[in-house]
Amino acid sequence: MKIYNSMFILSSLFLLSACTGCNEKKTEDPKVVINNVEEPKSTQKMQEYDLRDTLTIAGAKYEFFITRKVDTTKVKVESGSEFYDNKIHLVIKKKSDGSVFFDKTFSKHYFSSIVPADFMRKSILLGIVFDYDKADDHSRFSFAASVGDPEDDEMLVPILMTISPDGAINMVKDNINSEVPENGGVATIDPTEDQG
Repeated sequence: MKIYNSMFILSSLFLLSACTGCNEKKTEDPKVVINNVEEPKSTQKMQEYDLRDTLTIAGAKYEFFITRKVDTTKVKVESGSEFYDNKIHLVIKKKSDGSVFFDKTFSKHYFSSIVPADFMRKSILLGIVFDYDKADDHSRFSFAASVGDPEDDEMLVPILMTISPDGAINMVKDNINSEVPENGGVATIDPTEDQG
């Protein structure tokens, strides 16, 4: 009888322990879902700037102002990123009386006679700055402009832009610093290397 009672108690305990938690819901570990879809990149823009300086051209003192502003035109540049284009406003005033000698807003299309069309479509107007390397020539204003890819320093067309004392603009591609192949790609050449 003792064996029977012991068996009964053990089987009862076994059943009770097996049923413990029968009414509780089993919780599973949370599953981590990895989403491999890339977030679309927003349109990037270059930093805006204001430059100014005073200089002497043809014996008269002038002050120039260059302002780069973001344009709302979106361009998919050579590197594949999307950028807003730029517009650059250049003003030159006579220092003696403050009168405006030159006032023009440039977009990249102003340089379409120099920049190949297929490269132009994938480029933005990067900048216009005073060309201090040519500052010793006091007979005219010398500026350096560039159209290209803001993410790749080698993908650009450098342009020399001069303004004579009568306001005439002359532009040429800077052949010393770069070369634009016939296919429209741009390869910058280091002038210090032997091109032999």
